[in-house]
Amino acid sequence: MKKFRFKYILCLLLALLMLPSAAAGAVGSIDTSEPVTLTLSYRDGDDPIVGARFFVYKVADVSADGELSVCAAFKGYGIDERINTDALWPELAATLEGYVLRDGILPYDSAVSDEFGAVIFPSEGKTLGAGLYLVLGERTAQNGYMYDASPMLIMLPGYDSKNNVWAYNVTASPKSDKTPTGSDDVSRRVIKVWDDDGLEDKRPKSITVQLLRDGEVYDTVTLSAANNWRHEWTGLAPEYVWRVTEAVPDGYTVTIEREGTAFIITNTADTPDEPPHKPNLPQTGQLWWPVPLLAFGGLFVLVLGLVFRKRDNE
Repeated sequence: MKKFRFKYILCLLLALLMLPSAAAGAVGSIDTSEPVTLTLSYRDGDDPIVGARFFVYKVADVSADGELSVCAAFKGYGIDERINTDALWPELAATLEGYVLRDGILPYDSAVSDEFGAVIFPSEGKTLGAGLYLVLGERTAQNGYMYDASPMLIMLPGYDSKNNVWAYNVTASPKSDKTPTGSDDVSRRVIKVWDDDGLEDKRPKSITVQLLRDGEVYDTVTLSAANNWRHEWTGLAPEYVWRVTEAVPDGYTVTIEREGTAFIITNTADTPDEPPHKPNLPQTGQLWWPVPLLAFGGLFVLVLGLVFRKRDNE
């Protein structure tokens, strides 16, 4: 009887551990043929920002199982292995913004915020398919301020973790930088960071950085150890949008992040021996909500079994 009780508990534990597999398939695959929509809510607190034009660029296609593949227009920017990791999307969006403006990549669609600050994609006569989209907004003046929308990468359809479904109608709220109109001249700095531990000997002696004024190349500088891999521009007109891009050295990928008036350019050395990034998107066909519950239940049953076994031995 004592042995039977412990074996029963052990079998129950194994059954609980197998339940996640039985729950698989609840989410289902992405229907790549179904049209998607994107609604942006562009506001400054409670006030809608009206008349702001936004653009969407399709960066990657998505397969039914959630795997992303870079579109032709964005090949060559070294993002192929990084787009499947959603934690990297904010820095990738900031990086791609400058290259889109500099290289004149055409948007797939554009729309303007209405009286409620809503921007609706697709615009009339267009459709949006499943994929990863870059969203950029033009500078907008309102109530004595200039608003510069922060770039975003948005997956369509989006994963609704609350209801455990793919949502084909997605809503997002862009963030923005807010600057008083009539501000004094501004400055911009660029700082180079190397992520190449153990490969410093392969690091180039210098790199070239371009300062963009409303998407056009305004100035070009060379960064090297001689200037501590940094440069500052002063006396820049505040009515323009200033961004930077880099001529990416061979064997490196680039990310560009803005911190205040500074642009941090990080070059990461390619490491071919590393395994490729795996998608951080929810895996299709897998139900996630039971996992914590089942893990707790399994632990409880295990402890209960040990208690019973101790009592039986006694």
